[in-house]
Amino acid sequence: MKRLSIALLALALSACATPGLYEWGGYEKMLYAGYKDPAAMEAMRTGLETHIAAVEQGRGRVAPGLYAELGTLHLQAGDSDKALALYAREREAWPESRGLMDAMIKNVERRKKNLAEVEK
Repeated sequence: MKRLSIALLALALSACATPGLYEWGGYEKMLYAGYKDPAAMEAMRTGLETHIAAVEQGRGRVAPGLYAELGTLHLQAGDSDKALALYAREREAWPESRGLMDAMIKNVERRKKNLAEVEK
């Protein structure tokens, strides 16, 4: 019984040390830094762009939500076209996000249309 307990403990501890399914590229640290200091969000945008490009170049799969997060950062910076493209990439990469991404795309397009009407 004691050996079985030790074996189970060793198995549990080794499972915690295994890498995850995706490489997040320091996303959590960047997000935390951005919440602490909103000026760090520009660094987060740059970091996510670099990370996503590296994953795509290595033919890996970008972690769920990263395209959408980067799209939101671009939207906050005023680049709605880039945001729309990234939301579409998230929808294509992760079909389970289709409903949310469709809603986000629809809202951004509606916002762009309203802004264009106001500027006339």
